[in-house]
Amino acid sequence: MSAAPKNIVWIASYPKSGNTWVRFLACNLLHGDPESAAALNTLAPDIHESVASTDAPAPAGLLKTHFQFSENLPYAARSAAAIYVVRDPADVLASNFFYSQRSSAQSDASPAAFNRYVEAFIEHRGDPRWIERGMGSWEDNVRSWLKAPRPFPVLQLRYEDIVADAVSACRAIAELLRPQSTEANIAQAVHNSSFQRLREIERADIHDKRVGIFYKPYLQSSIDSGSRFMRRGVIGDGSARLSAEQRARLRSEFSPLLQELGYAGA
Repeated sequence: MSAAPKNIVWIASYPKSGNTWVRFLACNLLHGDPESAAALNTLAPDIHESVASTDAPAPAGLLKTHFQFSENLPYAARSAAAIYVVRDPADVLASNFFYSQRSSAQSDASPAAFNRYVEAFIEHRGDPRWIERGMGSWEDNVRSWLKAPRPFPVLQLRYEDIVADAVSACRAIAELLRPQSTEANIAQAVHNSSFQRLREIERADIHDKRVGIFYKPYLQSSIDSGSRFMRRGVIGDGSARLSAEQRARLRSEFSPLLQELGYAGA
């Protein structure tokens, strides 16, 4: 029996770490400007939505996942490379909280609800929902992709570094995926993947009811109330929402890994 072809490049992350932004950067670089979330999902399918069965042939090329890496990851044997996006866990925490409100039938974004979520996140070392779905704790997810030896290259991108210098981040993506890319190609991909551009795509998807990341019929009530997938994207939002005691506990929980990843103040 012939070996499985190595033709999948993962775009991986813990949920709400910048995966969508990196998918847009990569797809803009390889294919031009995706004009909808549905187009993005065709170019870089989401394994959690688009790949219904491991018995079905996986698309060659880019594939998104929030799963931990293991031999049980669907199509793991076909891994050619991976791009892993990591983000400060305080911002991951806050972004996941508001994301959970967007998809909840009974939204509660009160300070009390936020504090309950913080306690659960710290206790479980991640969002309990994602742990139940095989994504692991925040640290387990990060370490599974970045800290264990892999038989394929893994490009690590910090969300904060992409915010500071998206051109350099896109250049690193180009070196992995399309080395012949010109500086003009890279600049165009960055321009087409800006926060403003993604908000434009989200508005158009909602207006036209195009099903994808930004619009799903069951989200209509939260959309009508003003909730958006592209919420803020700023650095430090999570830390600003945490109390000093909560920040200290979160930092203590993940201190060694934060230091390894180069996060100041860890």
